[in-house]
Amino acid sequence: MRRDGRVLLARRTPGRSHAGLWEFPGGKVHADETDEQALARELEEELGVKATVGACYATVEHHAPPLAITLLVYSCDIGGQLPLCLDVAELVWVEPSAVIEYDLTPADVPVAERLLQDALQVASERGAGFP
Repeated sequence: MRRDGRVLLARRTPGRSHAGLWEFPGGKVHADETDEQALARELEEELGVKATVGACYATVEHHAPPLAITLLVYSCDIGGQLPLCLDVAELVWVEPSAVIEYDLTPADVPVAERLLQDALQVASERGAGFP
């Protein structure tokens, strides 16, 4: 999700794996759901927002034995809704170039790296300096 050029990060709640780390909101896909349906459901459960799920931005394969995770990252639109901390510890809107500075879950790091590269590319194409 983007708002005013920033992306949304959520901090994982205590008692879960990777507690206290930051991630892009989302969750697991149930057997009877598409990836997009699962994301919309998870965003409503975790943040209390009704999202329109757009295009897939990135796919990350993350292996942390005994788990193998395929993380699909989609663009989402929540309009003017205000996300709430229903099942996350904290929320923050972050400039794409700064996401990598957060203590992210391992599976989310490659997405943050791509956001940084995309931000650098846009700045380069505009001929602008990048702090």
